[in-house]
Amino acid sequence: MCCGYVVIKFIAHENSQNQRISDLQGEVSVLSASLNAYMSTEKVEWFDDTFNYLAIGNSITKHGTGDSWWNEVGMAATDEEHDYYHLVLKGLESQGKNVTSYVQNFATWEAQSKDRDETFMLIDSYLDDEIDLVTIQLGENASDLTTFKEDYISLINYIKQKAPKAQLIIVGDFWENGNRDSMKEAVASECEVTYVSLAKIKNNTDYQCGVGAIVYDAQGNEHTVEHEGVAAHPNNRAMEYIANTILNNVHGSR
Repeated sequence: MCCGYVVIKFIAHENSQNQRISDLQGEVSVLSASLNAYMSTEKVEWFDDTFNYLAIGNSITKHGTGDSWWNEVGMAATDEEHDYYHLVLKGLESQGKNVTSYVQNFATWEAQSKDRDETFMLIDSYLDDEIDLVTIQLGENASDLTTFKEDYISLINYIKQKAPKAQLIIVGDFWENGNRDSMKEAVASECEVTYVSLAKIKNNTDYQCGVGAIVYDAQGNEHTVEHEGVAAHPNNRAMEYIANTILNNVHGSR
């Protein structure tokens, strides 16, 4: 009996330690992103005589350079001209709009297992009452979905408060994970914002980059995708689909 009690106590201690490690990882993630935001030299300025567009997302929207990725664009687009953000920007401009735009990686919000509201400070400098359009492509990195729906509602309400004139578009998941995508759709309905589905291309390898694909860095140098995580990201065909789906849902655009 005593041995069983010791085993149970050990398991409880181990679970507690694992949760603490998870919490610490989340805290480190927020601190790291906060430092990056603080050190950023990008000056955000919106204008009352332009169409102002903000894209918030994860690596599909924008990813920094590293050992297995070489261009600060949406992972795994071949180059800047082919990620969905720049395609949306080009599409808006083709409609005769004079566009001011910014793009921000907000994957830290996804990675949090709790208290996701703590990360809002990382997008504060981008939010403004002059913004006309905000696309929100978030969810794929969220593994703990315990408070996911409530946190998403909180995020939408925060953006609405800071950018009250903006049309908000939530982009559906590119990878499947339980009911995460249906929760995003429910959030869009509850918050009365636009939801665009990626069901046609979700988990479809025909729309993924794949190992061996050729991509280019900002200087035009050629690189071969070898990392499986990068390879699972949207290829140019998928990026175009995402961009067109967004553009088709922008108020008054088509």
